[in-house]
Formats: sequence, structure tokens, C-alpha cells
Amino acid sequence: MRYLAWFTEIPDEELALSAGGKGASLCRLTRGGLPVPGGFIVCADMFNFFMRESGLRDRVLVKIDGINFDSNTDLVETSREIREMIVSTPMPKELDLAIREYYLKLGEELDPSERENHPVAVRSSGTAEDLDDASFAGQQETFLYVMGVDDAVRYIKECWASLYNDRAIFYRRERSFDEREISIAVVVQHMVAAIKAGVMFTANPITQQRDIYLIEGSWGLGEAIVSGIVTPDSYTVDKTGKLLDVFVSEKETMVARKIGEPGVEEREVPEERRNAQVLDENEIKELAELAVKLENYFGKSQDVEWAIEAGRLYLLQSRPITTLK
Repeated sequence: MRYLAWFTEIPDEELALSAGGKGASLCRLTRGGLPVPGGFIVCADMFNFFMRESGLRDRVLVKIDGINFDSNTDLVETSREIREMIVSTPMPKELDLAIREYYLKLGEELDPSERENHPVAVRSSGTAEDLDDASFAGQQETFLYVMGVDDAVRYIKECWASLYNDRAIFYRRERSFDEREISIAVVVQHMVAAIKAGVMFTANPITQQRDIYLIEGSWGLGEAIVSGIVTPDSYTVDKTGKLLDVFVSEKETMVARKIGEPGVEEREVPEERRNAQVLDENEIKELAELAVKLENYFGKSQDVEWAIEAGRLYLLQSRPITTLK
């Protein structure tokens, strides 16, 4: 049993089942010396232990077996009941203490007054993510600017519960996945206070061109792009690093940290930045160089999430592009 692990600790052969798709990618990227914010994995074994020891596993399976999938109302209501069962069940003391220890160690480089409340991102990482014949990406929850270990534990359980949202249950049913084999890990990671962020494709998924990189960026956190609330700037670069095309959009909205409390919120972009180009020439070059490293490391085209904090580029996620022919 492996309940908690730093990004460098899980053997390659255990990554898929212990860390899930997102967690496994971050572990591999960290081992490759790429600029990944530090963090740890709440392994799938901890979720399995929690569900088994609390008696929730059998109760959840009974509820899912009883769903009338011809009734959306029944599906939604049963999903809500399952998620409430998980969130309301106390975390066993030994698990709570273990998470607390890892959380505090993650912040040990900070001032002692900040260690107990340093901001982290808490991200779901399903063990069935990024399969060749199915994509569960985006079906489970992510929580940003989580402050303090009590909230970290709370949102870890929220991530666990999101394994049973109605969309995920229905998707697994349609794909004939065995609910008894489904599990989930959670990534707890330093929160990058991004001044600018975005995505990058090391091949163009629309035109199918594999000899160019497509970079998109906006102000604040990358969730503004992922959620579709902003049209990002777009930069096309060839594999020599030459900038081929730039599109600068009007960016009226950004996602940023809430003022004075945990979490994030949508906020108006300051007037002077709305029509300003997000990335400068050096940042575009640095991202293109990162794209080369990622393709060489994984041996295939990648779908990348990145962020820049205080002039430093961070890699938040990298997964294969699944839409290339």
C-alpha cells in the first residue's frame, strides 16, 4: 500500500494505478528535470482504503447498480447522494495526520508563519485518464488557492467525490467500465501565482500540422482559457523557434486569486492590458524550447499547460494530443 508520495518516489511501473493520469505525467516531468512546481500525490490506495474502511465502497456500488439510466433525474440525484456521502464521511485520523505532515513539508522552505496556510492546487487524477480508447480528462474537479491543511483534506475528499459526478458515471456506463475497478488519485501542488498562463500544442490539432507549435496565452491563471471565458492571444512558431504568426485578442476577463480569502474569481483585466500582447519574444522562445524538450522526452506531440510567475516559466501539465490522425 502506498498512500502518499512525492513526485519522485513512485516507480514507473506503479505510476498509472497509484498516481492516475495527471499525477503520473507530473511525476515523469519532474524526473525529467522539467520546471514542474513541487508537490505530492495522494495515491489511489488511500482513496481505496477510505472507501473500503468506511463501508462506502459497497454502498456506492449498490446505488450505482440501482440507477435508472433512462432517467436523467435519477442519475443526477443518485450522483448527488453519493458525493454527499463521501464528503460528509470523516477522514480517518491516521490519514489526516499523514496528509498534514506532507502539506507542512511541502511548505518547509517558507517562513514558519506561512507554512500552515501556504496556497496549493488540489487536482483530481483519475486512474482511467488518458487511455487510448477513452478520455476522462476534465470530468473530475480541480481546486485552486486552497489554504491550510484542513481545507486541503476537505478538497481532497471533494476530488474523490467528483469521481461520481453524473457525467463521469454515465460516461463509464457507456464505455462499459467496471465501477469496481475505478479509482482516483489527487495531486497536491504548490500554487503558481501566475501573472500570465496558457496552453501549448506541439502540433496543430486543427490543421494536423506536426511541424509547428501553437501557443495560447492570457492574463492571470490558465483557467480563463480552459473554461472558455476569454479568447487568448495566439502565437504560431515553427520547430526552429521562428515566430510565424501572432494574433492579439481583446482580453476583458481574467481568473485570479480572490482578494483576502482562498479560491479564485473572475476579474476584469486592467484597461492598459486588455489589448496588450501577453507574451514577449523571449517568453515565446522559452516556450518553444520547452516544446522541443517535451517532444524529445515523450516521443510524441504534447498538449501542454504552462504558467509564468515572477518571470519564471512553470509546466503544469503535459499529455499526448489525442486528436492527431
